Amino acid sequence: MSKSHNVNSMGYKDRGAATLYRLSHNLYIRNWKVLSKLVKYANTMLFRCFIPGQAKIGKRLDLPHGGFGVVMHEDVVIGDDAIIFHNVTIGNGGARIGDRVTIGTGVIIIGAVKIGDDAVIGAGAIVTKDIPANATYVGQLGRLLNK
Repeated sequence: MSKSHNVNSMGYKDRGAATLYRLSHNLYIRNWKVLSKLVKYANTMLFRCFIPGQAKIGKRLDLPHGGFGVVMHEDVVIGDDAIIFHNVTIGNGGARIGDRVTIGTGVIIIGAVKIGDDAVIGAGAIVTKDIPANATYVGQLGRLLNK
C-alpha cells in the first residue's frame, strides 16, 4: 500500500465528471473531435469540470467532489489512481503526474513539471518545480515583484 492512499480500499467510484472525460477521450482518439468537444462542454456545464479529451489520464481517476472547479490543459498526462480534489488547475506546459498522486483542494500546477509516484500535494500549494516520488509538498510560493 502506498504512503498516500490506496484507491481500492477507499471505495473508489467513477463519478460523473470522470466518466464524461473518459467518453470525451475515447471520442477524441477515434477522431470524433467535434463530438468529443461537445462532451467536454457538457462536463463543464454539468460538473464545472474542464478536462479536454486530449488529456491523458490513467485508470481510476478519483474526483471526490465531482470534479467541481477542476481545470486541465490538453497536454496533461496523469498516471493511474490519482485523486484530485476541487478547484485544482493544471496549466499548460506539459505537466506529468505519476501514479497514486493526491492533489489537494485549490492546488495550481504550472509548467512542464514532473510529479513522482505516491506524492501528496497539500491544499493551496502552487507547484512550479518537479516534486520527487513519495514526497509531500505544502505551501505557496511567493515573490515580491515591486517594492
